Amino acid sequence: MKLIFIYGPPASGKLTVAEKLAERTGIPLFHNHLSRDLVKDIYKDKLRENYALVDRIRFDVLDYCSKNDTDLIFTYVYEGSDDDDNVREFIKTVEDNKGEIFFVELSANRDDLIARVGNESRKRYKKLTDPEIMKTITEDMDIYSIPFVKSLKIDTSALSPYKAADAIVENL
Repeated sequence: MKLIFIYGPPASGKLTVAEKLAERTGIPLFHNHLSRDLVKDIYKDKLRENYALVDRIRFDVLDYCSKNDTDLIFTYVYEGSDDDDNVREFIKTVEDNKGEIFFVELSANRDDLIARVGNESRKRYKKLTDPEIMKTITEDMDIYSIPFVKSLKIDTSALSPYKAADAIVENL
């Protein structure tokens, strides 16, 4: 199994780039909102209190796919050291099943992130759409970078989603 693990701050283009990458490669996409929205639909405004279920779904999907040698594109919002255990568990799950992970870190300048958060397309997956919240959570952009993995870094302020997907394919 090859897991393409795309991560970055909200509105950095993870889903958009992942969709283009899936089109280019034929690799299935398991984006972070599939598990998150399922749990949100069940627990409504108590999503945070039940995030262990989101994580469990993700671990189970990655475990199953890696055991069955199914390549996958996965998107994730890494939000600092509180997510370290999850990322390490994702790595362990895939590597224990003889799979490999290719990390891709998407970034964009803060002004672009704030401007993108209001895009109509974000409502489809119940994503963050409030520019004021985005301003607050992007005060420290360093928290979105996983410090203990080697990643292909792509600035989506500089590249279109198609060119970002091309860059990923070229580096695979």
